[in-house]
Amino acid sequence: MYVLRTQMTHRNHATLALLVAIVASPLWPSDASSQEPGKAPAASTGEEAVRRATVAYAEAIENGDVETVAKFWTPEGDYVDNLGHAFKIQAALTAARNRSQQDGRIARPALKFTTLAVRLVSPDVAIEDGIIERAAAVGEEQTKGRYCAVWVKSDGKWLIDGVRESAFSAVTSSNHFDGLEWIVGDWVAEGPQATAEASYSWGPKKSYLLRQLKLTPKGAEPVVATQWIGWDPDHERLRSFEFNSNGGFRDGVWSRDGDAWVVSSTGVGPDGGRLTATSVYSRIDDNAATWELVDEETEGNPGSDIQLRATRKPRKN
Repeated sequence: MYVLRTQMTHRNHATLALLVAIVASPLWPSDASSQEPGKAPAASTGEEAVRRATVAYAEAIENGDVETVAKFWTPEGDYVDNLGHAFKIQAALTAARNRSQQDGRIARPALKFTTLAVRLVSPDVAIEDGIIERAAAVGEEQTKGRYCAVWVKSDGKWLIDGVRESAFSAVTSSNHFDGLEWIVGDWVAEGPQATAEASYSWGPKKSYLLRQLKLTPKGAEPVVATQWIGWDPDHERLRSFEFNSNGGFRDGVWSRDGDAWVVSSTGVGPDGGRLTATSVYSRIDDNAATWELVDEETEGNPGSDIQLRATRKPRKN
């Protein structure tokens, strides 16, 4: 079984590691039930709060601090490894505590967690996807896997309710745009809040996508933006960089969800204010899609959501 293949560092936000690391450790029993957890450290609301919680959780994992790790889990939180083995975390942590050193800490193998994306599906539920790597002992190969974690908000605290691990399969240059080719072409879009025109085209050797966008909010001046979408081999994910005519900049992480692509973005506005947003591009068919901008915040102040229905322009002969 993988030794916690789920350390997270989304932009260095690690979280699910201790859990899996301990679960895969000899200290973990295979037949545990749940136990009531304590409170996790407080954090602000929204996606950033989840990211902060992952950082605090990672610190507990790195320290082998079983007591603190337990406080990040719900009473019924569970972990399922890539072979389908399921564990009730609170019971497993109790067993680890009973077998650990007197100071309540245990030695853990070196782990590297990379959070690929964090997405809020409701005000009280968030999904985190990432990759975990475990340093190999002498004579063994390094192990690597993917994980998906469910965070829930309880009494103002973000807690982990479940982790699912899967085998890692490297994304190569031939397949990292799979499921996104449909977006190439020229589009027009409109909705209650705005209209837009966009053009997506391939870069040399199809190594990246280039998007040119003109967005016109109702009653406001148009905003023109240029975006590059490409593969980040270091973090093994699709990533985008965008500059707009207002003087702003955004850095986005792309993750696929069926026929939709979810882009979690952070950036800076023209006045230097920090912003976050989530964009969702959903394919309806080859010539129709929906584009959404949701959960936009600037310095913690919420913006207006935008929903657009996009139609492909006829191809030129």
